[in-house]
Amino acid sequence: MVRRTKGFTLIEVMAALMIFALGALAALVVATEQIASTSYLEERYFAQIVASNRLAEVQAGAPDADWPPRHEETGEAEMVGRQWYWDQQVLETVTADLREVTVRVRLREDGPILAEVSGFVGRR
Repeated sequence: MVRRTKGFTLIEVMAALMIFALGALAALVVATEQIASTSYLEERYFAQIVASNRLAEVQAGAPDADWPPRHEETGEAEMVGRQWYWDQQVLETVTADLREVTVRVRLREDGPILAEVSGFVGRR
Protein backbone atom coordinates (compact mmCIF):
# COMPACT_ATOMS: atom_id res chain seq x y z
CA MET A 1 0.00 0.00 0.00
CA VAL A 2 1.38 3.41 -1.12
CA ARG A 3 1.03 6.14 1.35
CA ARG A 4 0.11 9.62 -0.03
CA THR A 5 1.64 12.55 1.79
CA LYS A 6 0.28 16.01 1.61
CA GLY A 7 2.54 18.87 0.45
CA PHE A 8 4.51 20.05 -2.55
CA THR A 9 7.15 18.10 -4.40
CA LEU A 10 10.60 19.54 -5.04
CA ILE A 11 9.71 20.07 -8.71
CA GLU A 12 6.61 22.09 -7.81
CA VAL A 13 8.60 24.26 -5.38
CA MET A 14 11.34 24.87 -7.99
CA ALA A 15 8.73 25.79 -10.62
CA ALA A 16 7.10 28.25 -8.22
CA LEU A 17 10.48 29.82 -7.39
CA MET A 18 11.28 30.13 -11.09
CA ILE A 19 7.98 31.89 -11.80
CA PHE A 20 8.55 34.25 -8.86
CA ALA A 21 12.13 34.99 -10.02
CA LEU A 22 10.96 35.82 -13.54
CA GLY A 23 8.27 38.13 -12.17
CA ALA A 24 10.76 39.88 -9.89
CA LEU A 25 13.22 40.29 -12.77
CA ALA A 26 10.52 41.81 -14.97
CA ALA A 27 9.56 44.25 -12.21
CA LEU A 28 13.23 45.24 -11.80
CA VAL A 29 13.61 45.89 -15.53
CA VAL A 30 10.48 48.06 -15.55
CA ALA A 31 11.69 50.04 -12.53
CA THR A 32 15.11 50.61 -14.12
CA GLU A 33 13.53 51.82 -17.36
CA GLN A 34 11.25 54.15 -15.41
CA ILE A 35 14.20 55.73 -13.60
CA ALA A 36 16.12 56.23 -16.85
CA SER A 37 13.03 57.70 -18.53
CA THR A 38 12.42 60.07 -15.64
CA SER A 39 16.00 61.33 -15.82
CA TYR A 40 15.71 61.95 -19.57
CA LEU A 41 12.38 63.78 -19.18
CA GLU A 42 13.88 65.94 -16.44
CA GLU A 43 16.74 66.96 -18.75
CA ARG A 44 14.30 67.79 -21.54
CA TYR A 45 12.11 69.81 -19.16
CA PHE A 46 15.00 71.97 -17.96
CA ALA A 47 16.31 72.36 -21.51
CA GLN A 48 12.86 73.61 -22.52
CA ILE A 49 12.98 76.21 -19.75
CA VAL A 50 16.47 77.35 -20.83
CA ALA A 51 15.27 77.70 -24.43
CA SER A 52 12.15 79.60 -23.37
CA ASN A 53 14.22 81.93 -21.19
CA ARG A 54 16.61 82.70 -24.05
CA LEU A 55 13.74 83.37 -26.44
CA ALA A 56 12.15 85.69 -23.85
CA GLU A 57 15.46 87.58 -23.56
CA VAL A 58 15.57 88.06 -27.33
CA GLN A 59 11.92 89.12 -27.44
CA ALA A 60 12.30 91.51 -24.50
CA GLY A 61 15.57 92.91 -25.91
CA ALA A 62 16.81 96.33 -25.00
CA PRO A 63 15.19 99.23 -26.91
CA ASP A 64 18.57 99.96 -28.53
CA ALA A 65 19.25 96.28 -29.34
CA ASP A 66 20.53 95.39 -32.80
CA TRP A 67 17.91 94.79 -35.45
CA PRO A 68 17.52 92.15 -36.60
CA PRO A 69 18.66 89.89 -33.75
CA ARG A 70 22.03 88.25 -34.40
CA HIS A 71 21.92 85.09 -36.50
CA GLU A 72 23.79 81.96 -35.37
CA GLU A 73 24.50 83.33 -31.90
CA THR A 74 25.56 80.83 -29.24
CA GLY A 75 25.84 80.98 -25.49
CA GLU A 76 25.64 79.21 -22.18
CA ALA A 77 23.20 79.25 -19.29
CA GLU A 78 23.37 77.70 -15.87
CA MET A 79 20.33 76.02 -14.39
CA VAL A 80 19.91 73.42 -11.63
CA GLY A 81 23.66 73.23 -11.18
CA ARG A 82 24.30 72.29 -14.81
CA GLN A 83 25.72 74.16 -17.75
CA TRP A 84 23.41 74.29 -20.78
CA TYR A 85 24.50 75.32 -24.29
CA TRP A 86 22.14 77.15 -26.60
CA ASP A 87 22.30 78.44 -30.14
CA GLN A 88 19.84 80.65 -31.94
CA GLN A 89 18.94 80.93 -35.55
CA VAL A 90 17.18 83.99 -36.98
CA LEU A 91 15.14 83.74 -40.18
CA GLU A 92 13.51 86.47 -42.22
CA THR A 93 9.75 86.49 -42.67
CA VAL A 94 7.61 88.09 -45.35
CA THR A 95 7.07 91.04 -43.00
CA ALA A 96 10.08 93.38 -42.92
CA ASP A 97 9.78 94.19 -39.20
CA LEU A 98 9.36 90.61 -38.03
CA ARG A 99 11.89 87.78 -37.61
CA GLU A 100 11.52 84.15 -36.56
CA VAL A 101 13.96 83.12 -33.84
CA THR A 102 14.66 79.45 -33.09
CA VAL A 103 16.60 78.49 -29.96
CA ARG A 104 18.08 75.00 -29.54
CA VAL A 105 19.49 73.73 -26.24
CA ARG A 106 22.00 70.97 -25.54
CA LEU A 107 23.54 69.60 -22.36
CA ARG A 108 26.95 69.33 -24.07
CA GLU A 109 28.24 71.58 -26.83
CA ASP A 110 28.40 68.68 -29.27
CA GLY A 111 25.48 66.76 -27.73
CA PRO A 112 22.02 66.08 -29.08
CA ILE A 113 19.37 68.80 -29.10
CA LEU A 114 17.16 68.38 -26.03
CA ALA A 115 14.77 71.26 -26.66
CA GLU A 116 13.89 73.61 -29.51
CA VAL A 117 11.66 76.68 -29.20
CA SER A 118 10.63 79.10 -31.94
CA GLY A 119 9.02 82.48 -31.68
CA PHE A 120 8.72 85.81 -33.44
CA VAL A 121 10.46 89.07 -32.65
CA GLY A 122 9.23 92.37 -34.01
CA ARG A 123 11.04 95.69 -34.39
CA ARG A 124 10.04 98.26 -31.82
